[in-house]
Amino acid sequence: MKRFVTTIVLTVFLGVVAAGCGNIASNPFVGNWVNSERAAETLEITRNGDSFTVTQSTPTIVAKIINNNEKLIRKYPATFKDGLLLLSTGSETSRISHAKDGDYLLFEGHKFVRQK
Repeated sequence: MKRFVTTIVLTVFLGVVAAGCGNIASNPFVGNWVNSERAAETLEITRNGDSFTVTQSTPTIVAKIINNNEKLIRKYPATFKDGLLLLSTGSETSRISHAKDGDYLLFEGHKFVRQK
């Protein structure tokens, strides 16, 4: 009987630990995203332990004029708080929110859809 109870307790404990780890790894922000209005603008969000890195890629002014593929790439550190991803852009903090009902991000007034 004691062995049976120990097995049950251990199984429940391992299930709780595994469920918790799954939530950490499967953050809905992580991935590659494309601006729904300007396909040349992308976001790549990666996780680094408790923090995130957001890499924003946008066409340069020259690329817009002569239609080449030159891009300006910026990397920002970010943290997850209250369901939002908070980016430190230097002098200010920007927010990225995730809409679960359509699996898209809202950032700087733009909608970003997950890149497939």
